[in-house]
Amino acid sequence: MKFNRNHIFALSISLFIFMLLTILYKYTNIIDGIEKGAIDFRFFLRDPSERSKKIQDGVREYKPNPRARKDIIILGIDLNTIRSFGEEGISWPFPWNIHAKFTRYVGSGNPAAIFFDIMFVDHKPYEKELADAIKEAKNVFLDYAFETIEVDKKISDIAEREIILNKIRFPLDPDDKTPAWVEDVEPPTPLLASAAKGIGCANIRPDPIDPTIRKLPMIIKYNNYYYPSIDLVIVMHYYGIGKDDVEIKMGKFLKLKNLPLEKMAKPNPKREISVPIDDMGFMNINYIGGYGSFQHYPYYYFYQDGKIRNKSLENKILLVAAYAATGIATDIHKSPYGDTYGIEHHANMLNTILNQDFIIELSETENILILLAIALLMGFLLQRISIISSIVLTTLFALIYIVGAYLLFDSINLLCILAIPLIQIGLTFSFIIAYRVMTEQKEKKYIRQTFSKFVSKSVVDELLLDPDKLKLGGEKKILTVLFSDIRGFTSISEKMTPEALVEHLNQYLESMTNIVFKYNGTLDKYVGDEIMAFWGAPVYQEDHTLLACKAAIEMMNDLNSLNEEWKKNGKPVLDIGIGLNTGDMVVGNMGSSSRMDYTLMGDNVNLGARLEGTNKVYKTNIIISEFTYEYVKNNIIARELDVIRVKGKELPVMIYELIDIKE
Repeated sequence: MKFNRNHIFALSISLFIFMLLTILYKYTNIIDGIEKGAIDFRFFLRDPSERSKKIQDGVREYKPNPRARKDIIILGIDLNTIRSFGEEGISWPFPWNIHAKFTRYVGSGNPAAIFFDIMFVDHKPYEKELADAIKEAKNVFLDYAFETIEVDKKISDIAEREIILNKIRFPLDPDDKTPAWVEDVEPPTPLLASAAKGIGCANIRPDPIDPTIRKLPMIIKYNNYYYPSIDLVIVMHYYGIGKDDVEIKMGKFLKLKNLPLEKMAKPNPKREISVPIDDMGFMNINYIGGYGSFQHYPYYYFYQDGKIRNKSLENKILLVAAYAATGIATDIHKSPYGDTYGIEHHANMLNTILNQDFIIELSETENILILLAIALLMGFLLQRISIISSIVLTTLFALIYIVGAYLLFDSINLLCILAIPLIQIGLTFSFIIAYRVMTEQKEKKYIRQTFSKFVSKSVVDELLLDPDKLKLGGEKKILTVLFSDIRGFTSISEKMTPEALVEHLNQYLESMTNIVFKYNGTLDKYVGDEIMAFWGAPVYQEDHTLLACKAAIEMMNDLNSLNEEWKKNGKPVLDIGIGLNTGDMVVGNMGSSSRMDYTLMGDNVNLGARLEGTNKVYKTNIIISEFTYEYVKNNIIARELDVIRVKGKELPVMIYELIDIKE
């Protein structure tokens, strides 16, 4: 594969853009926001959720999201719940005896877990009653928050709380060198924490680039230990495993071991789930949709005495929180689908883990290799095809990449960079095409200025459409050359004034040149009254030999017509000799740095010139060589003349008189 200067420059442009974007991607966050938005775009395209529809006050039709687990249910403290309790004079936040009654009733349905996303930090009335209800249910989970700065908690029993907190924690990964991002903690009251089946942190940390929550922590580093999130605690309870069954490799995985096969969504012989985590312990949430994607029911439905007699809540994971209630639900955060209640972030987190439906991100190195492949592909192709083809190819390439990136995400949850490659494709295309427009305009100007004098307009147009047909510099090709010369021109010139001679000669040359152009020949030069032309370059012509022969015959016919006119007007008639030869010749720009001509060189060129002069010996007008004859013998009428020895040829050459074209 040959590379010219333009090819190398186009590849250089492409690689420069690649290096620039790689630096921005690897060492800055300038374009991170766009890339994060591209992640959200893929979520948006995939969203199959159908929100519940209101039929009448207090009644909604619910169509579950097909990606949502049926055993994850939100029991939301919504507007209907607030109104219902408000009618009884109970306002938010509810007294803890309300939660106690709710817990007893819900717990009677034998759910797998009841998670209160409500901070029970301060001691309140009815604390003992709530603790008893929690203990009775045997499956209640409470959350707490880590603080990013040290706070003055003013909690007298903080030491007791932290003792309970420390019952479930994991040793540090020896290779973990990342700093902790939290400095303090506010656990639940000891009475409630002791009664609960488990407690875990419920921190939500927005992306540093924008407020969207795309990840939640599985673990948080604090006081040289890892503390589990509430989602991890619930998952461990669901699978019935302890802290010894958890292996942590920061930046790689959090492994859950010794799992019961019957509870695994995707069982494997090792009975393990490897949760991908980053170097801060966060996991990408595979969101299934926006608000309303999970089954949800009002909290007040379950504020009852007695017991649940059916199995509607059996083995379900119940998430309790303020939900869809303007004014009290302050736990609202951005997700890829827009504003989403905090409890729904936890629901999506649990859904991702229990379904083993983890998002896999390509590594930084793998993404950079994608950018390099794009750079090489575009740098190689865009300079070799037309601008129109470049537009089509670039558009198609961008669409294929978008569709491919989405399908990889939708089918196997693979996240590769999307926005940066599209920026790269756009920039590479723009700069290379801009360079091509500038260079090709210059190239076309050169072609127009150089070749419009030597070839027909149709040949110039063909060169302008495809300048690659013009290979500048010396190139060996099989061509046909034509030489013509006026016999006795010196004696004619002595009988005419200079002005009349020039006019007479110009009329002859114009007629002959028009015939050369008519048959798409290239006019090489005039040498006095001599004409040199050739066929087969700069544009390839399969029938160049026949075109040259046709031109020669028409030149003689046209000269006969001119002679009749000149004879009538008392002007001297002309007689010419034409020589044609076909063979290997070197064609290209030749000359010095200050003056160059597109011309021919070689022994076969010289043979054509000598055949023109040989007409005088044989009293003919057109002589062709045996080499030309072999190409056109089935299309012409010719007479064998002789075998002659020509300077520059070791073997004698058979020559023929060209009489006419058969057609």
